[in-house]
This record gives sequence, structure tokens and C-alpha cells, in this order.
Amino acid sequence: MIKSNMKKFVFTSVLLLMSVALAAQQKSAAQESPQSPSLEQTLVQRLYEAQTGGSEADFYKAHMAFMDYLRGRKEWDKYYRTWMNRVIYEVNHKRFHRAFVEIHHITDDIKERHLERYLYVTHMGLGFYFNGRNQPEMGEKYFRRALQGINAEEDPVAVFNVYLSLAQSLSFRHPAEAMACLDSLPGQMLQNPMYESGVLGYRCIIANKMSDRASFYRYFNQYDSIRRRQPGQFNAANLEQVMVCHSLMQNDYERALAWCDSIDVPMTATELRINVYEKMGAWQQAFRASELKDSLQLVDNREALELHMMDLTHDINLLQAEQKKAKTRRMQLVVVGLMALAIIGLLAGLLVYRHQKNRRLQEQFLQLQEARRRSEAGQAIRRAFVHTIQEKLKSPVNVLRGYARILNNPDFLLKPEERSKRYNDILAAARSIESLIDPVLDSYARGTDGISDEEKRICADALQSPLHTLINTTELIIDANGQIPHEEYIQLRAGICRDAYHVATSAHKLILFSLYGDEFSTPKPDRVALNELARSVLNSYDLHPSAIDKNRTLTSEFRTDVADDVMVNVSPLINELLNSLLDNADKYATGGTVLLSCYANGDGTYAISVSNEGPAIPAADAERIFDPFVRLSADERSLGIGLSLARRLATSMGYTIFLDTAYTQGVRFTVTGL
Repeated sequence: MIKSNMKKFVFTSVLLLMSVALAAQQKSAAQESPQSPSLEQTLVQRLYEAQTGGSEADFYKAHMAFMDYLRGRKEWDKYYRTWMNRVIYEVNHKRFHRAFVEIHHITDDIKERHLERYLYVTHMGLGFYFNGRNQPEMGEKYFRRALQGINAEEDPVAVFNVYLSLAQSLSFRHPAEAMACLDSLPGQMLQNPMYESGVLGYRCIIANKMSDRASFYRYFNQYDSIRRRQPGQFNAANLEQVMVCHSLMQNDYERALAWCDSIDVPMTATELRINVYEKMGAWQQAFRASELKDSLQLVDNREALELHMMDLTHDINLLQAEQKKAKTRRMQLVVVGLMALAIIGLLAGLLVYRHQKNRRLQEQFLQLQEARRRSEAGQAIRRAFVHTIQEKLKSPVNVLRGYARILNNPDFLLKPEERSKRYNDILAAARSIESLIDPVLDSYARGTDGISDEEKRICADALQSPLHTLINTTELIIDANGQIPHEEYIQLRAGICRDAYHVATSAHKLILFSLYGDEFSTPKPDRVALNELARSVLNSYDLHPSAIDKNRTLTSEFRTDVADDVMVNVSPLINELLNSLLDNADKYATGGTVLLSCYANGDGTYAISVSNEGPAIPAADAERIFDPFVRLSADERSLGIGLSLARRLATSMGYTIFLDTAYTQGVRFTVTGL
């Protein structure tokens, strides 16, 4: 029942998508110079009439003419959307082989022209392809990929099309998510009655599937109002299906059957009649309709296989035409004949074993669903477990950070009688972190990326070595009960300061690294001033003694080319991202200034860079340093996840982070896309 509904749903959706794209092209053409719009509008109108008129030759001719026109003008956005109409046309006519070949041609053309920003078009094509093949799960996957590659502000038409198609893919398994996709449609597109009525039709169908009477009537009243008041701009693609749903809501079965009779697609009409008969309790009529549906399904399967065979034969004939020797041509004809016989045999076998095959596929599908559900449940449990550990680590990490900040100030002195209590606090925090290290590493090992035993050993060593040193030094001070000579005490305190900061920072980074290692996408609900955000992060960051040169002099500075009233949408994790970059700049600076800068990009977004003065990173390592557990120095004992964490956080928020290899005075990292 789902598959036949999908055919009707895909067909009507595609017609709406094509009309949206063509309408957008006509509107763009009308805004250009007085000479070119006339030719462009003529080509668009010719293409629209050809693809709705039913003549395959006329469509291909009109499509090629418009493609040549757009290619000559280098209007690549229209060019690739128009090319996508060819894929949709082939899918609607069940020529899936041709559609798949066209998608590959589009991909190759985009890559040859180095226009990778249009790769979302091929993802849309694959979404249409799999929806046409009654594989909505795969269609959903590729429509979601297409959304990730579209600039919503520059191309609202594409966003509208993809959300509409994604809703179509989701409607049969997740109707609530499908309705949420419709809620995400760009508002400016729905101001056109043609688009609004089409979307309202989908909403009515989905609301009926959800048995949500209140929502159905709310959407239907708006839908029916456009139909009655603005018939010239009404999208009637799904009118019959909506009216069947409306009649069923009113228990008017005769009227529902009358609307079924008005549908010119036999499979869809039969499927809806089965639904009506089941509601009526007319099981005998429902059984007869089911038999008719099976017969129509067999016809559809046979037609699809015949078309596929014709496409394969056509490809082979083209190959034959390139051969000049008669013997080679005869051999190719034999291959074509054998292939035709094989396909005919496959069709016969498919008709005989159809029921058994469908049952096996259904069992496999249910097994895959269960495996996916278990995987998602396992990841949810793991993330909840890590969140629990994070809450337990907050207090000891804050204690160690606080004492590291205080003890880093040489003017701060503790009275001997106060030392026992303060260092007992440090000892308790260190032991608390020590008890949670293994659970954190185990949770990360169960993430999607996983962690090897060797990497787990590196993490444990990088954390436990300074942790044990911190614990031993703290116990030494406590046991001495204020009897340690002042100079020796100052040296021990400096070690505690360094180790406390290292342990607190490393434990915090490891938790974040585990939480955001499952392709996690982070929302950006906060709208803040960019300069204020950068200043706040820099002012709250404390520079710490260098492990390389304890006598260095290091300062921090903020610079900006951006106005103070510039606002950006961010996630709270932006602070963690910038702190990771500041930690790296602080750690490897030999002196001078740690500089945090803000500036505007040419594409309307903004960037933040963090730089220091010190040894540069070789260009050959510009990407390797972002891999987990990478250390450029063999003597380094850190976790090696600071920059990897920064990139994961940036990716989760939709930003890009890279090493600026043109900067030679030290190291500079840049975050773009804000």
C-alpha cells in the first residue's frame, strides 16, 4: 500500500517542483536586460509545454536548446537546475537507467568546472531517483545531504524543493517529521498561492495519515479557500487524494469512491478504493480491489523492466555503432540477444517468485530497522553516560582550574596553617578526576569513531602521569604540615599549578571530545555581538606558564575590523572552540603576544583568528595536526586532541577551521563561516 501511494505522491510532487523551478527562471529572466528576457522566456515556455505535452522528442529538443543557452551565458545555477528537470522527467517515465546516467553526467560536469558548490543538485537527483524506485529511506538520506550544501539565503527555491521532497520521503514512516519539514519551508515562497496550495495539499494528506482531525480541517479550510477564491493560481496536483481524505473524515464513503473514480492513475485510484472499502468494512470489495492492485503492480514491474531493457539495448547499440568490423558487430548483437533473453527470463522468474521475494525483503527491512534502533539507543545511552560523567567532573575540574589560576599569581601567599585545607581540596579534586578517567576513555571507545587500545593507553598516560605527580606533590605538602622551606615550597607550588591546570584542561577536553565525536550537529540559538563575544572569551582566559620557557613574557591582544553592532548566531560551544585555540597558542608561544582577531569574509560571513609568536608548523602537517592523538614532537606528553576537538566543535556548528600557512611569525588558526 505504501509503494503505490509513493508513485502518486512522487509524480505530483515532481510536477510541482518543476513548475517552481521554471517559475523562478521566468522571474529571473524578467529582471534582466530588455533583449535577453524575451529569448529566455520563450525557451522556458517551450520547455514547460514540451515536458507536460507528452512528446519525448520535443522535450529533449527543448531541454537541449535551453541548456545551450544557459551554458553560453554561464548561468550555472539555472543550468544545473534545468539539467535536473531531465532527471525528473526520466524518473516520472520510469526510465531509471537513463536518470541514473544523467546524475553521473551532472556530477562529472560540476567537478570538471570546479563548481563543487552545486553538488547539492546531484544529491537532489539521487533523492528523486530513489523515491521513484520506492526507496524513501534512501531518498531521505540524499535530500538531507542536499540541504547541507544549499545556501538558504541565496537559493530559497532549492531549499523549498528539497524540504518538500524530504517531507514526501518521511511521510510514510515518520509523518510528524514530514510535517516538521513542511514547517521549515521558506516563508517567502508560500506567499504565492500556487506554492501555498500545493503545500497545504501535502499537509492535509499527512494530517489524515496521523489521524489529526483538527489539523486536517485547519489545513483543508485554507486549501479549499484558495481553490474557490483563486482557481487560476490553485495547484490541483493532489486535489483528488485530498478530497478522498476529506470524505473519509466525514464518513461519506460514496463521495470518497466518486473522487476515486475521478483519478486517472489506475494504481492510485485502486489503492484509495481499498482504503475506502476497509473503512466501510466492505471486505469483499476490498479483496477484489487488492487483486486488481496486484495485477496493476505486475504490469508496472513489467513495464519498468522492459524500459530498462530498452535502455540497455540502446547503450549497446551505441557501442556497436562505434565498431567498424562486421565480426565485432555480430558478436555485440549476440550479446544483446543473450541479455534480452536473460532479462525476459528474469522477468518470468520475478513474476513466479514475487511473493517469496517480497516477504524476504520485508524481513530484512525489519531486521535493519531493529539494528538501527539498537545502534541509536546505544549511542543515546553512551552520550547520557558521558553527560553524567561531565556533571561529576565539573566541580573537581573547576576546583583545579581555580587553584591553578590563584597559585599562578606569585604575589598570592598561603599561611602555613591554611595550606592543609587548601591542598586537601586539590587532592580531593585530583582523586575524583582519577576515578573517572577510565570510564571516560571506555565511553569514547564505544563511540562511532572508536579508539584503539594504543590510543587509549596514550590518553591514560597523558592524563595519569601529571595527575599522579599532582597527587604525590599535594600529599607531600599536606604531610609536611607547613614545615617545608619557603623556596622549596614555591617550587612545589609551581609544579602543582602547572599539573592542576594540565589535568583540569585535559579532562575537560577529553569529555568534550567524547561527546562530539558522533557527527553531532549543534544548534546556534544565541544571537550575540561578534566583537563582544571575542573580547569576553579573551578577557576570561588566563595565560599560563610555558612548559618550554618558564621565563617568557606573554601578553594577549584583541583586534577587529568588524563594527561593534555586527550580530551573529552562535552556540555556547563557540567559547570551548576559541579556548582550545587559545590553549594551543598559549602552550607553544615563545613570547610576544597572543592575538585574537575578527574580520569579515567576502561572502557575507565573518571569521575569527588566533595567532602567537613562536615556531611555525610545517605546511606538510597543516591537516595532520587536526587528527586525534597527533604530536609533532616525540617528547610531548599532551593528549594531542586540542586541535582535533576544535575542528569537531567547528564542524558541529557549521564552521570551517584551518591553519594559515601564509603566516610565518608563529602559528595562526582561522575559524570561518560565522
